[in-house]
Amino acid sequence: MLLRRITILAFILGASGHPVNQIFQEKNDGYMQFYWYDKPTFGEDGLEKEMCLDTFKNSEVYCKGPILEAVNYHKIYNDSKDFVDSVLLAEPAEINAEFKKIFGPNPIIPKIDRTKLNNFIIKFFNPPESELDVCEPEDWVEKPEKIIGIQDDSLREWALNLHGIWKTLCRKVKQNLFSEKDKHSLLFVKNPFIIPGGRFREFYYWDTYWIIKGLLVSGMDKTSKYMLENLLDMVNEFGFVPNGGRIYYTRRSQPPTLIPSVYQYYQSTGDVDFVKKHLATLEKEYIFWCNNRMKEIDLGTEKVQTFFYDVPTNVPRPESFSADLEVAQKYNMTTEESQFYFQAAASAAESGWDFSSRWFEDGVNLHTMETQLIAPVDLNAFLCYNTDILGYLFEIADKPEKADKYQKKFEDFRKTFEKIFYNETEGAWYDYNTRTEKHNLDVFPSIAVPLFTGCYNRLDESKSVRLFKKLGEAKFFDFPGGIPTSINNLTGQQWDFPNGWSPLNHMVIEGLRKSTDPIMQDKAYEIASRWLMGNYKVYKKSKAMFEKYNVIGDVPEPGHGGEYKVQTGFGWSNGVVLDIMSMYYDRIHITTDSADAKKLGVVVPALTLINLYYQLI
Repeated sequence: MLLRRITILAFILGASGHPVNQIFQEKNDGYMQFYWYDKPTFGEDGLEKEMCLDTFKNSEVYCKGPILEAVNYHKIYNDSKDFVDSVLLAEPAEINAEFKKIFGPNPIIPKIDRTKLNNFIIKFFNPPESELDVCEPEDWVEKPEKIIGIQDDSLREWALNLHGIWKTLCRKVKQNLFSEKDKHSLLFVKNPFIIPGGRFREFYYWDTYWIIKGLLVSGMDKTSKYMLENLLDMVNEFGFVPNGGRIYYTRRSQPPTLIPSVYQYYQSTGDVDFVKKHLATLEKEYIFWCNNRMKEIDLGTEKVQTFFYDVPTNVPRPESFSADLEVAQKYNMTTEESQFYFQAAASAAESGWDFSSRWFEDGVNLHTMETQLIAPVDLNAFLCYNTDILGYLFEIADKPEKADKYQKKFEDFRKTFEKIFYNETEGAWYDYNTRTEKHNLDVFPSIAVPLFTGCYNRLDESKSVRLFKKLGEAKFFDFPGGIPTSINNLTGQQWDFPNGWSPLNHMVIEGLRKSTDPIMQDKAYEIASRWLMGNYKVYKKSKAMFEKYNVIGDVPEPGHGGEYKVQTGFGWSNGVVLDIMSMYYDRIHITTDSADAKKLGVVVPALTLINLYYQLI
C-alpha cells in the first residue's frame, strides 16, 4: 500500500516498514493491540487523537480503552454501534476499575475469556434504546393542507401514510436521565427530534435538512424549529454540529446544512425573530469550517484556500470499530498507514458518503481511501451556499455591514471555486486531489451540487448546460429508479452503483429545476417522477421506507452494500418524497403504461433527448 503524506510519528521505522517501538500496535498472538490502561496508544508524544472530546468522563468506555477493544475483538455485539449506544449501570470509573480487577491491569485482549467478558457486559450495561422516549409531535395534525392538496389520489394516500411515520420517528430524551449524563453516550438535547430510523436512533446532522423539508410539507413548523434549536445548541456547546447525537461523533461533523436549514425554515414561516436570535450562532458554525477544515492548495499559478473533510482523529471509529480494525489487520498496515486509514474513514463519514469509490486511490479498494487529500466539490459548494445565505440573513436582520461583508465573500468564494474545481476541457466541476494535483474525472452526482447551491454565474447557463450533458453522457439519467450514486459497480460500497440516495436525487432535481433551461427543468421532473415511483413501488411491497434504493431494476428494491444492513424509517427518504409530491402537487401522477418520458417509471435514453434538444436550439 502506498505510504501517503501524513504526520510522521515520533519513532523510527525498521527495514520492514513496521515500527521498532510498537507501543501503538503491540502484537499478542498475532493480534495488534490498540489500548492499554497504563500506556499511551501512540507513545508519550501525545499523537493519539480519539473520537471523543476530552471533556467526557465516559470517553474511556465509549471512545477508547480496553473495554471498547475487547468487546469488538470478541464480537460481543453483531454491530459495534450497539455497544457504544448501551447505557452504563454504574459510573465510568467504577466500571473501568471492575474491568481491571477481573481481567488484570493490562489485559491482553485475545486472552480475555469471552464468557467472562459477556457476563461483565450484562452486569454493567443496558441495551440501546432505553434512554429515549417515543413522542408524538405537538404540531402533528391528521390532514395537513399541503398534503391534502396533492391531486393524485394514490400519491395523496401515500403522503398521508408517510406523514403518519413522523410519530414513529419522534424521540425525546427521558427527563430523569439529565442528572446521569456520564452513563450515556447520548448528547442530551432539550427538544424532541426526528430520527432517521433503524440503527440510527439519535439525531443526525445533514439528515435534518431533508427531514425538515418533509416536516414543512406536513405543516410541522414547531417540530422543525425544535430540531433547529437542538443543532444550534450543539454549535453553542461544541463550536460546530457533530455528525450525530453521540459523544463518539464530537470530533467530526457532516455536510454543513444548518444555515440552509434555517433559511428554508424562514422561507416557510417568515420567522425573522428566530433568524435574528440565532444569527451569531450560525456565523459561529461557519467560522468553525473556515478555521478547522480549510487548507491551502497550490494550483501552480497561485495558492488558494479551500475546504476538506479532514477529521482530526487517527483511531478506529467507535461505532464501526470492528470494521475499521479488520481493514487495518487484513492489509497488515503499519502504524502510519493505519492512522492514515482511520482518519480517511472518519473523514469519509464526515462527508456523509461512507463509503464510496470517490474517496479511493484506486477507485476500487476500501483500504486505499484518502478522503483527507481530496477537496470535494460538493462541500465547497455547500459552504459557498452558506456564505450567500448568511449575507441574505444579515440583510433581513437589518445588519447591512455584515450583509455586505458576506456578499463580498460569496462573490470571492465563487471565483475561487471556479479556479479550483471547474475543468474547462470536461465542462464540469470535479473534486481536486492534492496527491495527484489533478481533478478526479470520474463522474458523480456531486458535480451537480453547484447547480443546487447556486455557486456559479446564473446569468450564464452555458456551464450548467455542459454539466447537464456530462451527466447524460455518463448515463446517470438512464435508470428507472432515479440517479445512482456512481457508475462504479466494482466496490460493493453503499455510496456506489447501483444505490440511489434521497439527498443526491433531491439536489440533482432541485439543481435542474432551478435552471432557466426548459429541457433541464423537464429532466428535473422526469427524475423526480422516477425517484418517486421507485420509492412508491418498494413501499407498496414492503410497507416501509428505506435509507437507500437500488435504482437499476424495473421492479425497484432497497439498496445494499457497506458496513451494515439497509435501514428502514426513514427520515430523509420521507422528507424528499413529501417535498417532491408537494412541489409537483398538481402535475405528478401514478402511471407506468406510457412511453412518455414525463410519466412515472419510464426511461427514454437521456443523451438522445439532450443532444436532440441542443441541436434544435
